[in-house]
Amino acid sequence: MVDTQNLWPTPEYQQQVEHLRAAIGQPLYLVEIDTTEINAGVKFPHKPLTLLGIVDFPQPDPYRQLSPHLLILDDGRGVNLGRIARISFNSAYSPPPQDVLFINKEFVTDLLLAPRSLSHASVAATSRALLAQLFGDVPGQLLAQLPQS
Repeated sequence: MVDTQNLWPTPEYQQQVEHLRAAIGQPLYLVEIDTTEINAGVKFPHKPLTLLGIVDFPQPDPYRQLSPHLLILDDGRGVNLGRIARISFNSAYSPPPQDVLFINKEFVTDLLLAPRSLSHASVAATSRALLAQLFGDVPGQLLAQLPQS
């Protein structure tokens, strides 16, 4: 028996790709993943995009969030499905479940909507890391570079 718990991509992903193939030529709302080094979020569209095709992606990589399929859109872009949080009909904002064609559950539930815990220690650690990127990680190093008066 095959362990479907650890398959990548999941059988649900394959089913969602088939739903997307059936929607080729239709206007859809894509909610794209927008990540930086310190932040993960999503970018909501201003208007729907027409899905022109779905192409097999030659180098999928779950660790870099590259799925095995690429969407071809009418704005001239090709977007990997791993870079998409959700695709829906009719609305980008809170679509009803029957309008959702694709949802990147790993990103949405495990990262975007995951519980957050802010504490003085976590804020201090993040602040130190960002300040070290700006000014160097050795205290006084920046001031030592200034000419002495």
